[in-house]
Amino acid sequence: MPTTILVAVAFFLVLVSFPIFLAILTGTVLSFEWLGPPMPSRVLPQRLAEGINVFALLSVPLFIFAADIVGRGQIGAKLVALMEGLVGHLRGGLAIATVLACALFGAISGIGAAAVVSIGPIVYPALLKQGYGRGFAVGLILSASTLAMVIPPGVAMILYSVQTSTSVSRVFLGGLAAGGWFVLFLSLYCWWYAVRHKVETSARIGWKQNLVRAKEAIWAVGLPVVIFGGIYSGVFTPTEAAAAACVYAAIVETLVYRQLSVKDLFKLSQTSSIMIATLMIVISVGSLMTWFMTLERVPVAITNLLNDVPPAAVLAVINAMFLIAGMFIDPNSAVIIMAPLISPAATAIGIDPVHLGTVLVFNLAIGMVTPPFGLNIFIGITTFRLPYLEVVKASVPFLILSLLTLMLITYLPSLLLWLPNLVHG
Repeated sequence: MPTTILVAVAFFLVLVSFPIFLAILTGTVLSFEWLGPPMPSRVLPQRLAEGINVFALLSVPLFIFAADIVGRGQIGAKLVALMEGLVGHLRGGLAIATVLACALFGAISGIGAAAVVSIGPIVYPALLKQGYGRGFAVGLILSASTLAMVIPPGVAMILYSVQTSTSVSRVFLGGLAAGGWFVLFLSLYCWWYAVRHKVETSARIGWKQNLVRAKEAIWAVGLPVVIFGGIYSGVFTPTEAAAAACVYAAIVETLVYRQLSVKDLFKLSQTSSIMIATLMIVISVGSLMTWFMTLERVPVAITNLLNDVPPAAVLAVINAMFLIAGMFIDPNSAVIIMAPLISPAATAIGIDPVHLGTVLVFNLAIGMVTPPFGLNIFIGITTFRLPYLEVVKASVPFLILSLLTLMLITYLPSLLLWLPNLVHG
């Protein structure tokens, strides 16, 4: 009963346009005061503070700041030029280069929306000029940009690891494997589209020009090397890697590419701080709600309910839940609120937590380009100045491809787990 009241109050307040953190906080406090276990009032503020008093969470604001730096700088343009030089002469090469650039950008930023506004304006006119349809170009950019959520250091992956006490390093590797499969399927579709529509290929770029592009992009490619090399060599924790990424990105954009000034960095820090503060408030309130539901034994009830249900059916239900959540609410909020409730039941019936986390985040990534309220749809409308219905229609073929990838990684977990098992045993 108390949990029902909490959910009902929070859902109603969200419907009447309350901020999601305030809706959850109101529902939780009312449930505690009216129906929950007796609790001194001073305990609630303490729980709110403890919700963000987690060392691993320090990496989240740092990666967000690093993403803002690279999103405003030249790193995206250098990656696109490098990838175009490597594969642009192949059938569908420019489209494949877009996918690869988004994947590399995702390995730098961890935020999908950043890839749309950084890489999109560079490749969109080039795709149209080469003969790709407007819908294909928009759909490709919006879908490929979601790779940033899955490929580490995706912020949603870090939040899942913190909320469920799962190894960040292993979850990163599971996401990297999932991202690799999605890159493969997107690239094959780009090739098929180019063949079917007889899209012209770019002229092969000479090795000297490719060498110049590689030299210019080496600083950009160095950022994911710093992040992953530091983490998996044991030099950095994920939090320390995030700090190193901030310093590296700031140095590259201010001193090497000279796209940003120190004044620009200060302005970006102000912009980042707003997003970071908003996210930390949601994490804090979400932890209070999770604590209340734990006291009410909600995870235990869900586990008992699913004990006799086959894992395949549980995964189907989880996919449906998170796909729908991704259509309506922010992915990070969905992870914070829902993952702690689902994870105990899923692991109790034998679903690997790394597999579960990758599937959850991939669902939410699909939600970014799913109508009616997918965030990337509205970013695409603003960035490319196209009507809502055209952007939605453009996303449909790529949604089908995303769902196909989702089914494969959901029901063939070995496609994901081989990489974390290889590295960690």
